[in-house]
Amino acid sequence: MVGNIRRGGPHCFTRPGTMPGCWEGCTALGGKTWSSDGGHHAIKGFAFQFDASLLQVLTNPGVAVEIEGAQDIGVRTFHIQVKHRSTSYSLSRIARAVRQMMSQFATDSTLGFALYGHFPDRTPGETLRINREELETALGKFSDDYSNDIKDWFTKSFEVIFAPDFVSQFSSVLDHLKRTLRARSEAEALCWHAVIHGYLRDVILKRPLGERSITLRDLRDLVHRARTAVFEASYAQVCGHEKYLRLIREEYKSVTAHVPPRERLILVECDDQTHPLDLVDVAVCLQRRYFAGESPAPYVCFRGPIGLLSIKHALWQQRVHFHDGFDYGGAEFSVQSLVSPRLPGHGIKLVDPLVLAQLVGHVKMNEVHDFYLTEPTGNLSPDARVRHVIVQSPSDLCEVFKSGGSGVKR
Repeated sequence: MVGNIRRGGPHCFTRPGTMPGCWEGCTALGGKTWSSDGGHHAIKGFAFQFDASLLQVLTNPGVAVEIEGAQDIGVRTFHIQVKHRSTSYSLSRIARAVRQMMSQFATDSTLGFALYGHFPDRTPGETLRINREELETALGKFSDDYSNDIKDWFTKSFEVIFAPDFVSQFSSVLDHLKRTLRARSEAEALCWHAVIHGYLRDVILKRPLGERSITLRDLRDLVHRARTAVFEASYAQVCGHEKYLRLIREEYKSVTAHVPPRERLILVECDDQTHPLDLVDVAVCLQRRYFAGESPAPYVCFRGPIGLLSIKHALWQQRVHFHDGFDYGGAEFSVQSLVSPRLPGHGIKLVDPLVLAQLVGHVKMNEVHDFYLTEPTGNLSPDARVRHVIVQSPSDLCEVFKSGGSGVKR
């Protein structure tokens, strides 16, 4: 089992050799020039990086782990780079990573660093510290950029930890997925492994530098949503759409006569076959279900290719009144007007998808209900209780929320 990082003098790991990390990149492979087999090594390097990052999250509950930040992995004040090499260890093979970490250490000497790397001539679990002379050799022409004190401190805050190979680390990942995320079989662990890799890739590609931290809770929520989506899609296919809708309706069935007073955001995905009048019916069902007693009007967002103006026109024609954050024709959007409208509540707060981020930054949502056709939305409100439900069309919501009482099952 991978141990947590501990502090105290020189930084080290509670169980040397089982600490995963992240590789420096795929521009240098084993110290060799690019070869015809470079693609194989690059793909292997990417996979090794993801698994290393994943293990860090799985073995540090309650801690936000940064991936692809200042270094490849950051856990609290500890930063890690990793290499997966097919050649023997030498100081020259880690010099580039040492220079990069030394540069960051010079700006904050409270940080600890490790290079976690697989070299076939080294035993997994073996650790190594470099001395001042070796550090200066690795720094090369950059050695004079740092004072002797800084270099001495770095040698006490940096170590090389020799890692197991790619296959052994992958096996460790699957074991942790079984234990920590309760995968019930090897096949399910492989499924969650693929889902999580896609999530980590999106974190790296879509989030800016400094905002790429994830936690074990994020992974648990991700797997829960994936497991629910797989079950629901399979249930609908095997048992039929009508039985599936009854199942979902049962989940939303009222157990009390009152609606808990909570802020709710309801997302409804549309396609080019959706008619505006279908959405009028959906809006009325949501209004009847959630706008009752002291419960505030729900925020409803229809996303997809259908134009918001046509939805508003259809609602107005059917005399279904709503708030949308515009006080009058031609006025600029005001999130405050949407949140606290001046007129009496109409039961629906219609949200343009373009202002969703602004809204959730202004209002703390208690619940988010995402009814989707093809792809669920991302996690817009991290503190909210989120429910993703796949449907065949927006009209399915009328079956889910048809008359029979108010409230949601809790």
